Amino acid sequence: MGINLRSEFVKGALVLACALAGFFTAPLRADPPAAVEQIPDGVLGNHGDPPIRIDQNEVLITKNSFRPPIEITIVAKTDSKNLRISYTAMDVIFNWEGDESQLRVDGGPGDGKHQENKGLIPANKYVTIRWDVTNTQESIYVDDDLRFQNTADYSKIDKPISVFGYGGSIIRVMSLTTRQLP
Repeated sequence: MGINLRSEFVKGALVLACALAGFFTAPLRADPPAAVEQIPDGVLGNHGDPPIRIDQNEVLITKNSFRPPIEITIVAKTDSKNLRISYTAMDVIFNWEGDESQLRVDGGPGDGKHQENKGLIPANKYVTIRWDVTNTQESIYVDDDLRFQNTADYSKIDKPISVFGYGGSIIRVMSLTTRQLP
């Protein structure tokens, strides 16, 4: 179930603005150093509104932090490269500019466990990314295709979820939803 994000923004629960400098090299902080559109409760559903556009130096981030076990579902697209998401890692990168076919996982329990031939997504086409995180494992699917899986201690994760681009890419997010898992 989603809420009308644009109406929530009009009611005042949204915008912070600052520079993006350092966002991609430093861990996420409680005060994200970016132009931010906050999602009130980790639920974005556009209900016929146009998708949220994320330009360079912007990030879409949940207002709240989340703990496992959780299922995160993001419906988004990139116009070219660098669809990036963050929760258990500083970045999980699809269509990475260094090698589009490689899925990059930078930071967190899965740090450096990049996956060859798992990072490519089509440009200008919405994909559904499902990110399941339990206390002991994370799995990332794109359109129901398993792209990444790692076993580690995720029990202490308590972070917001974010979606962003890099290097001039334009990201559009149709929805971002969360669901606590049993």
